[in-house]
Amino acid sequence: MIARPKMKKMLLFLFIILLFLQFANADSPVKKVYVTSNINPHPPVIDGKLDDPVWAKVPWAGDFIQRNPYEGKEPSQATAFKILYDDSSIYIAIRADDSEPEKIEKRMSRRDNLEGDWIEVHLDSYFDHRTAFCFMVNASGVKGDLVISDDGDDRDDTWDPIWYVKADTDE
Repeated sequence: MIARPKMKKMLLFLFIILLFLQFANADSPVKKVYVTSNINPHPPVIDGKLDDPVWAKVPWAGDFIQRNPYEGKEPSQATAFKILYDDSSIYIAIRADDSEPEKIEKRMSRRDNLEGDWIEVHLDSYFDHRTAFCFMVNASGVKGDLVISDDGDDRDDTWDPIWYVKADTDE
């Protein structure tokens, strides 16, 4: 099979993301691998519900460990993700469980000024462990994005790419 140049670029990008996920915790003796799926031509609906049938093509993954406040410990709440892709986009679903959902802080704010509870995805697309493109969303659906460079010392939140996200809270 001969891949089109755009598809080759996307597959290389996904491979880099998978490597990032695998080596995100370099001190861990167990390397994690996530296998995703191409979903052309049926992308998921971006509505925060995660009930679109296309999400069933890939498994949930998680088994995270803490970095803050207790390095290497089990998390107090479970978090899981799924990743899909097509010729032009990457789709990431995240479930962040909370044993006390009534305490989830949903605050409206301006882009890049997240308040309340939020999640982040950092993509080390250069695989240099020094830079990352960061995508964040709070429980109300407010977006945040920035570029981290200079080994994490420089954070540029003026970077405002076009991307779509919806957040939802269920039982």
